[in-house]
Amino acid sequence: MTAAIWSLYLIECADGSLYTGIATDVERRFGEHISGKGARYTRSRKAIRLVASCPIGSRSAALRAEIAIKQLPREKKIEAVRSQAFTPIHHDERITTMNKSELIEIAAKEADITKASAEKVLAAIIGAITKAVSKGDAVALIGFGSFKASKRAARTGVNPKTGEKLKIAATTVPRFTAGAGFKAAVAGKKAAKKK
Repeated sequence: MTAAIWSLYLIECADGSLYTGIATDVERRFGEHISGKGARYTRSRKAIRLVASCPIGSRSAALRAEIAIKQLPREKKIEAVRSQAFTPIHHDERITTMNKSELIEIAAKEADITKASAEKVLAAIIGAITKAVSKGDAVALIGFGSFKASKRAARTGVNPKTGEKLKIAATTVPRFTAGAGFKAAVAGKKAAKKK
C-alpha cells in the first residue's frame, strides 16, 4: 500500500503575511483557502496566491517541516521551501505508513472476515497484551517479538531549556523486542532455522 505524499506550502495573504500549511494535494487545498473553506487564518486574512510548495513525504515529516518553517522570518521561509531544503522525496518513491484503519482493512481481507470482526480481533489482541504487560507478565509471539514491562530507576536529568538539574522518578515502561523472524523480514533475509 502506497501512502499519499504530503507537501509543505506557503500562501501569501492580503495583509502580506505568509500562511504555512501541509496537504496531499496543494492545488486543491489552495482552492479551499481561496474560497474561504481553508484554515481560520486564511479566512480572516484572505489568501491571495500560492508562493511556494515542495513534497516532503509522510505526514509526520511534513508536520515537523511545517513547525520548523514557522520559526523562520518571511524571506527565509520562502527560500527554504523554494530550495526544497527539507529533503523532499520523489513521487515514484514508495512510502508506507499504516494506521489502525488500514491495518484492520488488510487483516479483514487476508483473513476473509468483515472489517468489524477484524477490528474486534485487533482490539482483543491489543487489550490482552496491554493487560498482561501491565500486570508484569511478558507476552512472547514467536518469530514476531516480545512485549514486557521494564523498570527504570530514579535518576537525575537536565532541563534542556534552563540547564537546571532535576530529579526523575522511578517508573515502569513497556518494551518491545523484535523476534528473529521479524528482524530477518525487515532486513530482507530469511530467518535462520534452529538446528
